[in-house]
Amino acid sequence: MGHIKRGLIGIVAAAALLLAAGCTATVGDSSKNLRVMLWGNSTDIASIKAPAAAFEKAHPDIKITWETGDCGVDYAACKTLIAGKNMPDVVVPGSWNYFDMVNDGVIADLGPFVKKSGLNLGDFTPLVIKALTSPKDDTVHALPMGYNVQSLYYNKAMFAAAGLAEPPADGSYTYDDLREWSKKLTIDENGNNAESPNFNPQKIKQYGYFNFAAGLIQPGYAPILAAFGGGILGGKLGNQCIIDKQQTIDAFQYIQDLMWKDHSTITPQLQQEEPGYSRWIKGQVAMQQGSHEQVQQVADQNPTLKYDMTALPRGSAGNATLIQIHNWAMYQGSKNKDTAWEFIKYMATDGSGKQMGLIPAYKDVALGTAFAQAPGEPSHLVEAQVKPAGWPQSFTNVDPASVWAAVSGQDGFGPALEDIMSNRKTAEQALAGLCASKIDSVLKLQKK
Repeated sequence: MGHIKRGLIGIVAAAALLLAAGCTATVGDSSKNLRVMLWGNSTDIASIKAPAAAFEKAHPDIKITWETGDCGVDYAACKTLIAGKNMPDVVVPGSWNYFDMVNDGVIADLGPFVKKSGLNLGDFTPLVIKALTSPKDDTVHALPMGYNVQSLYYNKAMFAAAGLAEPPADGSYTYDDLREWSKKLTIDENGNNAESPNFNPQKIKQYGYFNFAAGLIQPGYAPILAAFGGGILGGKLGNQCIIDKQQTIDAFQYIQDLMWKDHSTITPQLQQEEPGYSRWIKGQVAMQQGSHEQVQQVADQNPTLKYDMTALPRGSAGNATLIQIHNWAMYQGSKNKDTAWEFIKYMATDGSGKQMGLIPAYKDVALGTAFAQAPGEPSHLVEAQVKPAGWPQSFTNVDPASVWAAVSGQDGFGPALEDIMSNRKTAEQALAGLCASKIDSVLKLQKK
């Protein structure tokens, strides 16, 4: 029963939320008091309040009450607020739970507001708007705050010491190249790299690579799967199992081999001892896959680190990366929809910038001083972070059918992923036939 998210229970829960939200198609209300709930660390919060100050100055009649909480990053927190009749007017859903809120009628259809205001959705990054467009009603229920992209960070000094040329910024290298570099950049306490017959994998002082796959999370492994031509779920709604196709198996085996055959990559066990991104910031790892928040972390923790970044490499299917979106949305039950819309529109357009360290999705703001030309940014930020959003194989982690939580959990492929990353089974052993034996039945239970 733990994985039955939809079905009868889901229908009853959704109906309760719809009633609590006071579902209405009415556009707008007259109140000028606005409750806005944010999430993130203190730097994230400050990065949002700074541009919002200009909105408040231009609209002295609007009073914003700022709140912090998990609603947005965690849909369950929103449900608690709705049940307690304490939901704010504006929230910040992530792309990972956006469609949970859309499908349950919790956040309002912005289509009428977009049309009335004359806002051109074509002014936003196309992949982002496509991801936010509901397949049910062909409209958006949020505007993007911004997005992040998985790229490759590398330590310039370590590449130089190994006699390696720095990776091409545009991603015109391969995952085979990355694997070879990772071995050359992995050094034991005697100075031997992972290609040496004298290399001691028990005494490694410098690792070649870190990927968040060691933490068993989607942003780590998903770009590699896509570049290999595989994935977890496919189809228009992302509710068709493809985890046991050969390309997916090959991609997972590649990751496992980096960790356990080459000994060049941070394993789940090492990740538990100290996160790989922290090791990279400290100068103990040569390369890591990550998004833009690493730039601020380096500035805060190791500002003398000499590093740059590049777009992710290509696999047999081409270059691919994962894009995660943070969004501005209004609660369907808000009594202040007109005011909420004015705020959301401003924050997504004229007020857009480096909110939460994200890439701005509006027009060419990402190429200006708010992002690419901001002080302290890596030299190849545009190639590594902005341009990959236009790759044909790039994708977002939206979940239109609201099935990911069930499929990725312990009743889904979670145990198989643990077996692969911990080297208990090969990818073939863990994944072969998994769609028919397990995942398809989980997906069937999610259908409304």
